[in-house]
Amino acid sequence: MRSVGGVVVLAGTVFLGACFAPVTRPIADFTWCADGSAGALDYWFISTSTTVPDHWIEGLRWDFDDGTAPVETAWNATHRFDEEKVYRITLTVRDDRGVSGTVTKEVSVTMAAFVHPGWLLTLGWPAQVTGIVQNRSSKRLDIVVVKAKFYDADGVRLTDGIAEIADLEPGERAEFSIRAEEYSTRIFHATVAVDSFSSDCPYGVPVFSGGSSNP
Repeated sequence: MRSVGGVVVLAGTVFLGACFAPVTRPIADFTWCADGSAGALDYWFISTSTTVPDHWIEGLRWDFDDGTAPVETAWNATHRFDEEKVYRITLTVRDDRGVSGTVTKEVSVTMAAFVHPGWLLTLGWPAQVTGIVQNRSSKRLDIVVVKAKFYDADGVRLTDGIAEIADLEPGERAEFSIRAEEYSTRIFHATVAVDSFSSDCPYGVPVFSGGSSNP
């Protein structure tokens, strides 16, 4: 080591700044929507991540902020939550160079198709329930299937019935009426819940190079 004009020089060591340029990381990003195939608090998470040209995303790691273990996927993910609340979802992506990028977003998880309490059971023939279902998500719900189960006084399930409501816009409410599929004088009470729904969900496909992400 020697000093030249007040500058310390390490003998035998050359620093070439151009050889240590910053690495361009992948851009981690995702969108989400409710998955109504089972009528529960299931959500789709769709990666829209990108990386530099001529390279591709090789793996994704999803952390759902609900105490469950992170999930490794090739691209998109589904997840069932236990309760309605705001979760901080973190996505980490790794490309073929071994370089990673990460993003965290707040996701408000709620029952997308919601049957309002206060629905009414009418006995006789036909036995039926009437009520209100609402779209509480940010996506249009193409079809909502509401199911009623009819029981006798001892809790024995006697028959069912369903209603289908089409094209519910975000925030929209719709009336439904469900008739019992079979007649019985023993029908005493019923339960009503969303059986399933399909949403206008932007299911994504992998993006293998830089540039705009797929919807």
